[in-house]
Amino acid sequence: MPKIKKITDLTLALKAEAHAENRTFAQQIQHLADNGEIDSNLYDPATRDSTGASVAAWKQVMVRGAGLEPRGRHAAATVNDAFFRQEDNRILFPLYIEERYREVGRDSRNGLTLADVVTDTQPVEASVVSTQLLSFQDDENADLARVAEGAEYPVLTITQGDAVVRLFKYGGRLEASLEAILNASLSTFDRWLLKVRRQADRNKIRKALDILKNGDGNNNAAPNVNAAGANLTAADFIALLMKAEEYGAEPTILTGATAALGQALSMDIVTGTGSTAAAADFRDTGTFPTLFGMRPKLPPQRSVLTGTDQLLAIDPAAALTMHYDPRFDLVRYEDIIRRDLQAVQITEMLGFSKPDTGAATTLTLQ
Repeated sequence: MPKIKKITDLTLALKAEAHAENRTFAQQIQHLADNGEIDSNLYDPATRDSTGASVAAWKQVMVRGAGLEPRGRHAAATVNDAFFRQEDNRILFPLYIEERYREVGRDSRNGLTLADVVTDTQPVEASVVSTQLLSFQDDENADLARVAEGAEYPVLTITQGDAVVRLFKYGGRLEASLEAILNASLSTFDRWLLKVRRQADRNKIRKALDILKNGDGNNNAAPNVNAAGANLTAADFIALLMKAEEYGAEPTILTGATAALGQALSMDIVTGTGSTAAAADFRDTGTFPTLFGMRPKLPPQRSVLTGTDQLLAIDPAAALTMHYDPRFDLVRYEDIIRRDLQAVQITEMLGFSKPDTGAATTLTLQ
């Protein structure tokens, strides 16, 4: 017999089960659905959205069980009407906040994203975590063709870092009167969540850039090359890419201070008569063209690059590890269900480590 047959079966006890198994509430609902524990009236695995993608179990339960389509016909409904008119719907509001917060992140056209600076994520149930360092050295003895019978093989060494990563709170607080929150339409509430999410992402990227450039305390600051002259040339970028290659990195993202990025995007290969079609598109639409295989992107304001004379080339495949504590809920379910709130507060506990020294390389202008 299915465990979830109606909305009233979604309880704080079920939320506690999700917490005990290190799952979000939505992940727990999906887990139950995948194991046949949700009634077919509430979940159909064959359901697809307009793009052909499967529809998550929590969304189907919300639509089929509570009759709510927050992004469809109920977008203009108020928070109060959607979630608090019916007692059974209250637990759906914090679930909606969590999952919409995860969905609403919107990338700017030329801005850095977390995917540019974070390669993998690791759950840790602690406030500090030791880092793993991967040493890479381009040694002539590492030529596999020269390994003789019985000789030692070249080795990539993974060591434990001396410094530890501390997890800090990220997120935001959406302050408003209870009446303002309850009377906001769901479409307006989504806009508020977007603001909170984008600010939290900017804070994460600022911290990530600091660690990419200066290291995580394990003597792994970004290697640097200096520009040969007052104006950037192709040779400067070749030197940058060769320095990254020494560490086994292949940068595909380029960011930096305002003046440094401006000079890079003012090179003849971008602005000259022989520039590429992508460069012409940049002049027309503002979309940055690639430079020597790297896509220029804007760092957030007040980052570690602000006020410097540096460009930072990033290899997203060898960038940072983001450590997060899965025990923390994004929102406090009990307070929201009771309507005991003067704000909607989003909280994440996370930190960053830098396993690869070559994750980023700096180019310092004269």
